[in-house]
Amino acid sequence: MFIDKSKPKAQSIMESVFTEAIAKLSKTDSGQPVGALLVQLDLATGEVHVFDDSENLLDKNIVYEWAGQYDKNPRLFRQAQHFMRVALQALKARKVLDVPILARPFRVMIVDDVFNEIETVFTLEGGPDMLSEGRLMKNLEQDLQIFYKKIFANLE
Repeated sequence: MFIDKSKPKAQSIMESVFTEAIAKLSKTDSGQPVGALLVQLDLATGEVHVFDDSENLLDKNIVYEWAGQYDKNPRLFRQAQHFMRVALQALKARKVLDVPILARPFRVMIVDDVFNEIETVFTLEGGPDMLSEGRLMKNLEQDLQIFYKKIFANLE
């Protein structure tokens, strides 16, 4: 695991965990796109587990600076969310998330021990195709409104 000294350790570890998880997804033969990554945080021990949306473990690691700190720092959960968001934004900027196995929309969620969602910390909407599709639908809606006005002009 490579840790960048210019970043906080927690952020570097989160980037590494997500990079490894995505690399493992890319190597699978299932061909099924993954719409979400599920993250379980055990802040008492500092453990981070990343699962795919079928609840298969992809990667795990420990953020040692979090271990045993939850009782001393009640904001630790919010800090963990922050480091996850920053790490995922950095991976997005480096195009690590631009792999075919990740479906669009894609999201990363913190979940509890039985995989109930606690909070979504990151979403990735559709790529350029989705933007074009949105423009196309808007133009079609405008054309439809004009069409209706012409057809029903006699009725008014």
